[in-house]
Amino acid sequence: MSSKKSTVPVSRTVALCYVRLSLTKTLDDENSPDRQRANCLEYCEFRGWTPEFYEDRDGHKSGTKEINRPGWLALKARVGDPDVVAVVANDLSRFHRKGFRMGQLIELCKEGRLELVKAGEKKSIDVNDITATMWVMMESLFNEYYAEDISRKQKDSIRYRRANGIAVGRVPFGTIRPKRDGRSG
Repeated sequence: MSSKKSTVPVSRTVALCYVRLSLTKTLDDENSPDRQRANCLEYCEFRGWTPEFYEDRDGHKSGTKEINRPGWLALKARVGDPDVVAVVANDLSRFHRKGFRMGQLIELCKEGRLELVKAGEKKSIDVNDITATMWVMMESLFNEYYAEDISRKQKDSIRYRRANGIAVGRVPFGTIRPKRDGRSG
């Protein structure tokens, strides 16, 4: 008798879909995760994939870090599984806003023979095509610059406001606002 194990091929049909809420300024921004999810779902249906969602939508989850994104970390832990066919997000900035991390994701996709998908554009990126990956890396650098630039501007605005005695954030309960030029402060 032969002691060979028979291996049953695993069907690669699971798409790991990622949704991340950025900073919310208005109530209209809160539809962003729903829109991202709908776009991912639509693309997966088009390709015949089974979507598996990982979400970081409770509060601000910066794309410049990973440690603050439990949904993303759970997705990353699943990337190497044999039933996974793709990693999907609405756009590249949902994955990361750091160029080197995007490079790491490209390498993970190459190693696992996975597709990298921008669902909002209905576009699968060939991670084995150097020209395609160069464009991805350029877009990632712009995303990183955007995040850093916005952060710098926000910090400058806060510094200026505080220096001028203007409350930043929630006004403490019971605060009486002074009038400025005849208007409420």
